[in-house]
Amino acid sequence: MTTHAFLILARPAGRSGTIAAMQLAAAALTTILTFAVALLARAYWSVPSPEPGYPILAVGLAGALLVPLITLGGSTARLAARSRDDRLATLRLLGASAGTVRRLAVAEATLTAAAGVAVGTALSVALPTALGGLTVHGSPLREAAFHLPWWVTAALPPALIAVAAMSALLGLRRVTLSPLGVRARQDAPRLSWLRAVAGVAVVVATVVLVQISSPGWGTAALVAAFALATLALTAVLGLVGPLAVGVTARVTAARTADASTLVAARGVADDPRSAWRSVSTLALASFVLLPAGSLLGYLDTISRSESHAIMTTDQLLLFADTRTMLLALTAVSFVVVSCQIAITQTAAILERRDLYIALDRLGMPRTALERARRVRVLRPALIAVGGSAAVASIVAAPLVFVAATVAPFFLVSAVAILGVGLLLVWAGVAATRPVLSRTLTAPSRGE
Repeated sequence: MTTHAFLILARPAGRSGTIAAMQLAAAALTTILTFAVALLARAYWSVPSPEPGYPILAVGLAGALLVPLITLGGSTARLAARSRDDRLATLRLLGASAGTVRRLAVAEATLTAAAGVAVGTALSVALPTALGGLTVHGSPLREAAFHLPWWVTAALPPALIAVAAMSALLGLRRVTLSPLGVRARQDAPRLSWLRAVAGVAVVVATVVLVQISSPGWGTAALVAAFALATLALTAVLGLVGPLAVGVTARVTAARTADASTLVAARGVADDPRSAWRSVSTLALASFVLLPAGSLLGYLDTISRSESHAIMTTDQLLLFADTRTMLLALTAVSFVVVSCQIAITQTAAILERRDLYIALDRLGMPRTALERARRVRVLRPALIAVGGSAAVASIVAAPLVFVAATVAPFFLVSAVAILGVGLLLVWAGVAATRPVLSRTLTAPSRGE
């Protein structure tokens, strides 16, 4: 029974084949980018320089990018595990228990992720050629930087597969499996205001830490303090973000008279955690880009003035490498955001297709449905960008103020780059328009 059930579940067809292809591609992309981040972090860490900024660059790059990359792989696995509701219900009708069906769904998503990780690992062999044009500390990347320690190379693929399996299991946690169908449990989200209190406390503590830190602590202590502050503020974004998105959605739903806005707000209010998760990478990019752009503007002003003599050669090279790291961070973040939006929007259409079909039957124009989907994503994206920029401005207030005074171009450029990120979010929503069209015109809609 289990073998036959697995064959029924694993055979890709229709939209299941599309989802499997999306998961395969996302897992491969996640693996390639993870290896690229690890190589760059190793290159920064191994720079033969007494300048303490290089270990900080390595820790910052790894910490800022590994989390969204893991989130991308996890989002795709959740989508794959929850996208085959018809087949899951069929297996229940054939007599399989809910636990068996869950295990089979998780196994299928894990195997697809493993295939994608294997493809990504094989393609990562070409990374030395792709990264060969980068310079670190004024020189091309050394041959040693192209080779990770054996234990890192061996640990990354299983870790990515484990994340996919865990994400698939968590994706099915809020799903009821019965012979009559598969439905998501729409429990009211429990988001306490204690999240906001904890967020304020962490931001205040981080501001104090930044103010009291000094080079006299030593390189190890500075790196540890920087890593602690980054992790704490990243956790705050994930803690307070869903609360802010949910509260805004409920207020909007209570006050709006526009049908598209109402549908979008209700969708966000039903699951603010998922809404935030789809734009969390953009929040992280905004949080890093504003103070980093301010720092680059300040350092650029010094390097162009007569005061550049006070900067050592290592500091000037660090300035150039920081700019490279920031560009890499922004590029990878935007790639991840685009893929994640496309994946989460596909998942939203599949999970809410009954609602879209009902609205279409009631006569709601397709343009209004598309506008509801855009609003549902862009409102949380704006909150993510604005809120993260506000937190970053508070933490790095002196630096941002100085940069706004002496190098406003860099701040304007940072804001423009974030605008490009929002355009990519819009493009990710637009890319899934054919999925909605197929859903509304499919024979399975029951007409």
